[in-house]
Amino acid sequence: MYRETKDYYSILGVSERASHEEIKHAFRRLAMKYHPDRNLGNEQWAGERFKEINEAYAVLGDKVKRQEYDRMRQASFAGYGAQYAGGRYYSQERVFTDAFTDPYLFQELARMFQEAGLRFDESFVDNLFFGGRGFVFTFPGQQSERDWSTSTSEYRPPLLSRLIGKVIRFTLKRMLGVPELSWQSKGKDLYHEIYLSQEEAASGVDKKIKYKRGKEKKKLIVKVPPGVTQGTKVRLRGMGLEGVTSGDLFITVKIKS
Repeated sequence: MYRETKDYYSILGVSERASHEEIKHAFRRLAMKYHPDRNLGNEQWAGERFKEINEAYAVLGDKVKRQEYDRMRQASFAGYGAQYAGGRYYSQERVFTDAFTDPYLFQELARMFQEAGLRFDESFVDNLFFGGRGFVFTFPGQQSERDWSTSTSEYRPPLLSRLIGKVIRFTLKRMLGVPELSWQSKGKDLYHEIYLSQEEAASGVDKKIKYKRGKEKKKLIVKVPPGVTQGTKVRLRGMGLEGVTSGDLFITVKIKS
């Protein structure tokens, strides 16, 4: 249970009022410092510290999980238990499973460590965080392309904020005489197809895919659930080409006849 196992704020060295950016900055600094590749001869000790840091960030870096964690801490200080706070029990491995099945988070971390010359590939994650038992990326849920515009996972600002933003953009564009402001640019979306046999579609399968993201070659494992249908489309946010905001990767299921 969160409150009985770890003080995540202390692990990251931030206050309970820390902003998301402060939490993210603290995580990056500590994760780089305690990555096993930078602690040769002390890999086991550093690995445990590295796991704690990632566990703390997986909770505090997620808005919903952080709110739940804070409620449980407050209930504990008041002398109540997790049931009073509405909290749930989480093992460290459950926290990691929830975090690393988010493809956007995993790719963000992998890119961060790889740029520093440090490992954070599937094998490294499986061995360090899951004891080498095997870890597969899971992208749950299928929605047709027309449903994505109303997906609850995609953030849309309140109507008033969107209207104000449009007025500001229109005014600045008229004043500056430019067709589009650079900070509005978004990376290009990418599209990929996976081909399944009738048996794979019926029973489900772990499908490896490769795709190009600019000059980079990327690999993912998609866990296809049983009963998937022809034309199912899955959107992976932020996995397209990079811009001020990254584009998305759209995967379409094709079933061989």
